[in-house]
Amino acid sequence: MKSQNNRSLALTFVLLALLLTACSAGGQEPPPSQEPAPAPVPGQEQEIDPDKEVLVFAQLSGSNADRSVRRDVIDRFNRSHDDVQIVVKDYSLTATDDQGPDRLLVEMSAGQVPDIIDLGGSLPFHQMVKKGYLEDLWPYIENDPELGREGVLENPLKLSEVDGGLYMLFGGVEIRTLVSSPALVGDRTGWTLQELRDAFAAMPEGSTIMSFNTSREEIAGFLMRYSVEAYVDREAGTCSFDDPSFRSLMEFVQMLPGIEEVEEEIGGIDYIDVVRDARSRQQKGLQLLEEIDMSFRELQIQDMLWGGRCAMIGYPTEDGSGGSMFRPRGPQLGISATCGNKEAAWEFVRTVMTNPSGESFDTPLKRDQYEMKRNAAMTVKAPLDFDPVTHEEITAPPLTEERAGEFDDFFNSIDKIDIWDGSLISLIQEICDPYFAGAKDLDETIRLLQNRVGLYLSEQM
Repeated sequence: MKSQNNRSLALTFVLLALLLTACSAGGQEPPPSQEPAPAPVPGQEQEIDPDKEVLVFAQLSGSNADRSVRRDVIDRFNRSHDDVQIVVKDYSLTATDDQGPDRLLVEMSAGQVPDIIDLGGSLPFHQMVKKGYLEDLWPYIENDPELGREGVLENPLKLSEVDGGLYMLFGGVEIRTLVSSPALVGDRTGWTLQELRDAFAAMPEGSTIMSFNTSREEIAGFLMRYSVEAYVDREAGTCSFDDPSFRSLMEFVQMLPGIEEVEEEIGGIDYIDVVRDARSRQQKGLQLLEEIDMSFRELQIQDMLWGGRCAMIGYPTEDGSGGSMFRPRGPQLGISATCGNKEAAWEFVRTVMTNPSGESFDTPLKRDQYEMKRNAAMTVKAPLDFDPVTHEEITAPPLTEERAGEFDDFFNSIDKIDIWDGSLISLIQEICDPYFAGAKDLDETIRLLQNRVGLYLSEQM
């Protein structure tokens, strides 16, 4: 078992070393002039106030509680403004309508550009920036009396820039990383693939690199999402999937068990028991790594699970530098470059920072909210589990000031962010799924990727 994991999962981390790299957009071309705000949208419950200026908000996240702007936030904004009203126009994907994002893009190309755009859905963000549809938000942050650059955590925002401009605002992040015991990997925040191999070779027979209940679909989705940018050149409008490392990725994923096999193996086992079994393997030194979304509260928990202190080691990289990544959380909003009232639009967009999601495992980017979470982690125990016999709660102790400072350093060292191009990922998955199902061979799949992804990229030039 160990040798099989060592051989196949090593390929995973070769590919994980090719994590997302920031892609620059070229020069901008101005979008068509904005037409007057559209009439009330059928199916929307909002009433239009004829005495107010309408700002159209293109919503793409539907009822997704994480990425959507809450309706009470919209209603509160409208009640507090006598001269302007936010009207929601729904372009979200639903079971009965899978054309919402495409419909929005068609309308925008025809000049019907909304004032505020939900960028957390399936929109080609880089293309929209390149075509000049979006407003740079840094000046608004800098002039905001409650924010300013000193009032926000700049690192994730700067990583999401395109050519120095900030075109998307979000109020929080997840930190995707790998953790382990310092006894196994050392007390550090980065390593190489060879160092991973060495650490795994020293483990007992029967050990695994990561959790045992991982399916082909999970790994495929993860690798496609986090490594695809290594094979596309947005500036040149080209792709390079006919590459040995991508072929290895595909072949590796094909070797893994499908979701049906995994479900059969763990079928009938309660989810809590699966989690506890994984934790038991960690405590026995039989699992090298755990993939988690790191935060102050999660650090409390992981420190306890790994014997009092965990190593935020991250994914292996070629040079051994940090291999962790931000993922935006909550609504991700942009302002149209043709918006007629950008100051009012900013008052609405800034609510993504001033109205925190409340998710305990998110890290807010508004500095005072970040400090509140930091202080809470140093004073309040984190719930971890309960004793099945006594039913007493098991908790993780608060962080020390020194440990909280180490999280600060870790946060500021991260140099990657996941700005997901949903259209591109969907296209790649559509092409690759038949290969994983055994319906197409690898050569044909790569030819299709080169042709169709190449066409997609060239159309965005």
